[in-house]
Amino acid sequence: MRNIIRIWIFIIKFAASEENKRMIEAKKRIEFIDLAKGICILLIIVGHSGVEVDYPGLSAMRTPLYLTLSGLFFKDYGGFTNLLIRKTNKILIPFLFFYIASYLLFYLFNALFPGLIVSDAKGIFDVFTQIQYFNGPLWCLLAIFWDNIIFGAIHLNIKSEWIRAVAVLLIGVSGIIIYNKNVLLPCCLDAAFVCLPFFYFGYLLKRSDILLPSRYDRYNPLFALALFAMAYLIDTYSHPVLFFHDREISGNMFAIIFLPLTSVVGLLMLCKAIKRLPVISYFGQYSIIPLCTHHLIYRPVQLVVARFIPIDNGGAYIVAVTTVIICFFTIPLFVKYLPYVTAQKDIFQVK
Repeated sequence: MRNIIRIWIFIIKFAASEENKRMIEAKKRIEFIDLAKGICILLIIVGHSGVEVDYPGLSAMRTPLYLTLSGLFFKDYGGFTNLLIRKTNKILIPFLFFYIASYLLFYLFNALFPGLIVSDAKGIFDVFTQIQYFNGPLWCLLAIFWDNIIFGAIHLNIKSEWIRAVAVLLIGVSGIIIYNKNVLLPCCLDAAFVCLPFFYFGYLLKRSDILLPSRYDRYNPLFALALFAMAYLIDTYSHPVLFFHDREISGNMFAIIFLPLTSVVGLLMLCKAIKRLPVISYFGQYSIIPLCTHHLIYRPVQLVVARFIPIDNGGAYIVAVTTVIICFFTIPLFVKYLPYVTAQKDIFQVK
């Protein structure tokens, strides 16, 4: 009897030690993914602030990187209802809050300072009638919500990975056709279709061993360098264009797809080697907050800076740095005082 008890104690201890190892590995993975998300969101802020990010392959990476990282964390939560509730809490509610708050500011400033705001936005129903919103980057949040729901339905109902891949590809192609026909689907559904293959790529990365600790990790900087060089050559000689929200697609289709994926994997390899950079990783950990707020920050900053320094003559750098600093200090405020609309706490509970 004592021997049986000892065996069970040994098994429990071994299982606990293995679980600890998995938790440690998961923590390491999350660290470098947060770093990648932080780099992504900072590139978005800098680009929107007017700084030209013109290194070949870099500008094409921003949105696909965010989509891929979203796909990395896809789960079906055991059923479509649970998935819908989860993504409503984490994505749709933040979108609705910042969308409505942004248009309240839009109406307020137009009433107080007529003509001051230069925007293609028309009003709060823009989400149904056009592709431009007053808080433009929110389109990405809505597209990622749809991608989770669409791929969730595919994942739960199709068990063959090959058929899943074909379904995702067909949806992506249909999105491109919709773009080319100048057909507008409300609520960013058309953009979500085009984004879905990049989201699915993140899901495939999660299923592979590329993100797990490996004896080859010491070569990750070399892998990253090789992939960045490849992206540089593709961008330099093919000049593919893929702007999701602006509905612009041109160039060789292979290059359009392969360029951002090459850059994304290269950056992930580099981040895996670095693991963590405190400020940048902090932005990555709470990426949804600067994504939703930076557009509302850099625009008034840009108006002020433009009075003293031309934006195209160095002023854009001041706008970018100022926006990053303000975003950094607003993150803890949103986390503390608005946790339910910034994906920190759930409003609806999963059964």
